[in-house]
Amino acid sequence: MGTENFDVVVVGCGISGISAAYHLSKFCPAKSFVVLERRQNLGGTWDLFTYPGIRSDSDMFTFGFGWRNWTNKSIISPKNEILEYLNAAVDENNLRPHFRFNQNVLSASFSSDSQRWTIKTEKGQTTTYECQYLMFNTGYYQYENPYIPDFPGQGNYKGVFLHP
Repeated sequence: MGTENFDVVVVGCGISGISAAYHLSKFCPAKSFVVLERRQNLGGTWDLFTYPGIRSDSDMFTFGFGWRNWTNKSIISPKNEILEYLNAAVDENNLRPHFRFNQNVLSASFSSDSQRWTIKTEKGQTTTYECQYLMFNTGYYQYENPYIPDFPGQGNYKGVFLHP
């Protein structure tokens, strides 16, 4: 497969990646961009975690986008309302065509000679992207090997142990 060229490649389609896409489309309309997401859906943390009762730990008026008001009545909101909000923000601003899902970034390297980044992803086959600007909006979770701290006495606990 050939190389796809963009002005900007954004890695990660959670809240910060969606916001980056919005700002690129609004304030840099002449720049081409793509958002690469490893998972099959947008939303980052809000798509990843499925434990019972997941909700925001911040009020949504502060946590939400400055460019799209939070209009739900709930302030500390459950996952489904947050995902609805994110999807509505994406669709209202026609951002979805810029998203490429199931794109696992394998490497990113910068060439001083060409002043461009080369990003290799995998989705069954390797895909290569090149760009002038590369933005990582990936959060801090290691999906395959999440950090689990040592909880003293955990072995004695008889209840269900949940840790994202």
